[in-house]
Amino acid sequence: MEATTVLGDITDPEYAQRSVDTVLVPWGDARKHRQVLTSLAGRRLTLNLPRSTFLADGAVIADDGTTVVAVTRPAEDAVVVEFADNVGVDAVRRALVFGYILGNQHAPLEVSADEVRTPLMTSADTAEQMLRDLHLHGRVDSVALAAHGWTNTSADHHHSHDSGHSDDSGHSHGHGH
Repeated sequence: MEATTVLGDITDPEYAQRSVDTVLVPWGDARKHRQVLTSLAGRRLTLNLPRSTFLADGAVIADDGTTVVAVTRPAEDAVVVEFADNVGVDAVRRALVFGYILGNQHAPLEVSADEVRTPLMTSADTAEQMLRDLHLHGRVDSVALAAHGWTNTSADHHHSHDSGHSDDSGHSHGHGH
């Protein structure tokens, strides 16, 4: 079975009555436009997707009329820091140092209103020691990463300062300077 486009999302109404088969796509493979995957039911899928396609959690990549094949992001080791657990006058400084360290490692970040997640790129002991050294309350945990993409950073959000630019969201950002 070959997939050449993302057909939709598993929550779309047209898939409500379909059986669902799953392919596990870790965060590191979510942008690979050419790969071979095997679903949990044993279906072999050859992906030949357009460049820049991101396989989000829930993306439907195959449909035989009865069963759809959807992407699921598996749990992977990550450093998780919840914002509510890190308060006080020095919390911002500690968080900025943490971000600086991750930036030097070119680590992708997933930032929500409640927490920041980043893949574990070292040993769990080293990551936990870094959190202790920074006096940050966080943990190494097994979580799904980048279900719908990473938070844009300067490393993946290049643009020039002309009349505007586009980003992954498909809309334009004007610059008033």
